[in-house]
Amino acid sequence: MSVPRVSMSQSTICVLLLGVLGFAMSAQVAIAMPALFKADERAHAAYAVALSQGTLPTIDTDIPDDPARYPQLAESLFGADEAHRDIWVANHPPLFYVMSQPLVWLGDAVGSPGLTLLGMRLLNALGFALTTILVGLLARELVPRRPAVPVIASAMCIGCGAMTFVGGGIYNDGWSSAAAFMTLYLGFRMIRQGVTRERLIAAAAVGVAAAGFRSTGLVAVLFLGACVLVAMWLREPSLRTFLRGTFWRAVGIAACIGMAPVVVFGWFYVRNIQLYGDPTASSSLFEKFGREPNGTTLFQLVNPEFYGHLLGSLWTDGNIANHWSQAAAIVLTLTLVGLVLDAAAKANPRSTGVLRRIRLVPQSTMQHRQDLAIWALLGGYCLLILINVAGFIAGGGWIHARYAVPFLPFLAAGAGIAALRLGRILPLRVSTGPTTGETALDEARDLRVGLGVSLAFMVVGLVCHLDTEQYVDGPVSSTFALVALVAADLVMFAVAAYVATELRRRMRPGTFDAAPALVAPVTAGPVTDVAPRRPRESTGGSATPKAP
Repeated sequence: MSVPRVSMSQSTICVLLLGVLGFAMSAQVAIAMPALFKADERAHAAYAVALSQGTLPTIDTDIPDDPARYPQLAESLFGADEAHRDIWVANHPPLFYVMSQPLVWLGDAVGSPGLTLLGMRLLNALGFALTTILVGLLARELVPRRPAVPVIASAMCIGCGAMTFVGGGIYNDGWSSAAAFMTLYLGFRMIRQGVTRERLIAAAAVGVAAAGFRSTGLVAVLFLGACVLVAMWLREPSLRTFLRGTFWRAVGIAACIGMAPVVVFGWFYVRNIQLYGDPTASSSLFEKFGREPNGTTLFQLVNPEFYGHLLGSLWTDGNIANHWSQAAAIVLTLTLVGLVLDAAAKANPRSTGVLRRIRLVPQSTMQHRQDLAIWALLGGYCLLILINVAGFIAGGGWIHARYAVPFLPFLAAGAGIAALRLGRILPLRVSTGPTTGETALDEARDLRVGLGVSLAFMVVGLVCHLDTEQYVDGPVSSTFALVALVAADLVMFAVAAYVATELRRRMRPGTFDAAPALVAPVTAGPVTDVAPRRPRESTGGSATPKAP
């Protein structure tokens, strides 16, 4: 039986292109930045090395001090205190470091430990590139009727200078963020398109990976279970019918999804409890480094400086100059202003100007409920992560950009909506090609504004890269280090030019997500639906599935 193919939407292609640019920018940092330059890189690299030697380290395991085999690690230990001579990141699950084993073996085989360090940086860069792509895909789930929003959302990730800068270091955050976002994305797709056995298997597998990269992945798994409950509830005629009919079945499915990470990686968290007294070893780490408590979790949650530092870290983390905090302030201010104006326009629209009603593709009652559910679930996810970060800071921890990444889908989608609303201020002349009507005019304007905002974020990200210190001392020593740095810069700018050209070519009225976004996914043979659809009496129509 032949299977009709659904072409990839233009917005998805644009988001993928931005992910490629994000990887190129992080790779430039990875190549040029001195070995083990960033905070925690030494410990993350040592974790992978210890694992290759058959040892699952603890936070008190010594970093290998072998000048012959690992000269960069040995050199980095000069002047380090006792606490920083240990693998203090060993409280993290081992999946990222298991993925790094081929890189360790390759470095040992060719006698170049610097190759291992560079490879681990590029591995993290790939994870952050996937994170950039998934931010756009999640934004599409949040705002399905505004196809320019996903592109703006992914471009905002590029514009956050710390995102691509941190992506060039040895961290497990790139893959942990990507796995957590993919877990949420698959959960949202089940809300849109139904709960099937195939989707459950894929979501459970990604959820296991999320829990294996970082403990915060368990939060994504928790909300994946909530997505299953909501998806099966929305397919019932009423909440009462759901509670009487499929509630316990839905709870059982959600419990199975939650048990999968426990079965695969639960032993590691039990080990942490036995060794340190809690699943994440946070109290032991605070004691190890002599951290002093900084108020309470509630104090941090109501402290404006906490939010300023957390969100500002997306532009100022690492050795990025502090004046880039102005970019954070500008973006966040414009986002808040745009969202307020958008809410005012929906409540009391005007015939002209920035408060004019924007006409979108009609949606059914079911689709509206799906939108509300997805916004609520992502908001709950962000709130739980926020409480976790606030507790970490209250215990004596420091704020890094890595801790702000989980909020990017929510922030970037909001920034996209705000940008399209503020774009109504500009007197743009748009043409819709073969399509006519006020809805087409609004979509054409969105594309023009979305293209301009996306390119602006790209420029901000590139300028931020240029503003950081350019090193000629990467992890792989070479006589032609300067040539390698210049080549990395040229490749980065060449990729940026190509992506900008492609965005301009694709974001045109009449062709941008015209048909693919409205085509229902087609499968080869019957789909096993875990929650068969029942007829609704008052929903105003069923949902029109969107292609993932």
